[in-house]
Amino acid sequence: MTTYKLKQRELQTAKLHDTHAELFNFDSGDGNYGKYKSLKFILVDGANNLYGNIVNGVYNYFTENNIAWWGDNKTYPTGHLLSSQIQCINFLFALRNDKEAILKIAQLFDESIEDIHSVIGDKDNGYIAFEFAYNNATFLGEIDTNAKRGEFCTSIDAIIIGLKQGKKILIPIEWKFTEEYLKCENKALEPRKGKTRQSRYNNLITKSNQLKTPQNFEESVYYYEPFYELMRQTLLVEQMVVNGIADDYLHIVVIPSENKDILEANYTFSKHDLQTTWRNSIINQKKFKIIDSIQLLQIIMSLSNYSDLATYLKQRYY
Repeated sequence: MTTYKLKQRELQTAKLHDTHAELFNFDSGDGNYGKYKSLKFILVDGANNLYGNIVNGVYNYFTENNIAWWGDNKTYPTGHLLSSQIQCINFLFALRNDKEAILKIAQLFDESIEDIHSVIGDKDNGYIAFEFAYNNATFLGEIDTNAKRGEFCTSIDAIIIGLKQGKKILIPIEWKFTEEYLKCENKALEPRKGKTRQSRYNNLITKSNQLKTPQNFEESVYYYEPFYELMRQTLLVEQMVVNGIADDYLHIVVIPSENKDILEANYTFSKHDLQTTWRNSIINQKKFKIIDSIQLLQIIMSLSNYSDLATYLKQRYY
């Protein structure tokens, strides 16, 4: 286990069992995760993993939009205290119907964003969508009868549509918390799915205006995590632009600056850190940014109507 992940596990477990039990609705912990039983960092009820004021809204949103939850139960929020999906939702869900709040978030990513457009693909007209997918079968060739948002297709943790000089700017957000990928497998060489993945994405990568065409697809960074995710997300929003759904995009990855295990460790297949590896793989550097999650907290702290949320996030994660 990496240093940052262990640190966060200890921090979250201490908050649950000792210092801030109220944040978790006094859940007893020692819950189950898959085949593992009575783990101190797993809640008995995953709903207690969410900011209290959003529990019903989040559950209804995931149900109405047929979105899969991360973890061992696809129909209910995970009790895993280190879930990046849960952290993303805890930070952003309460803001989703507040146009001015989402505009402030978008302007953190690009200060020239002038306005916000309601998202597409949701059952309502909020200003941020979660586990976003759009016409993946046509755009990416991701044909799977079991596919739905968050499962068996390219899904983006969150997405905003900004407006700048009358143009729609897609802002896909990939959210990381304690992840690290240094020991990940090559997804192009996996016996069962590797060839299918290459048949889906290699041609799109070759035609991409953003992704550099590698000399060897099988051994390229595009088939190692987290770059496999970033590649597919890039292709999805790029295809949305090509098909006239938006005019441009800005790809955001949110990572805590303290997570040196994902930010600074060198990948064996590239000999570089995450940012260098990915920037060496893309053409337009302005279309990609890494943002520290604490910068989002600072925006939330500046919003007058969200002091309770800001307090929760500070006590929960810092």
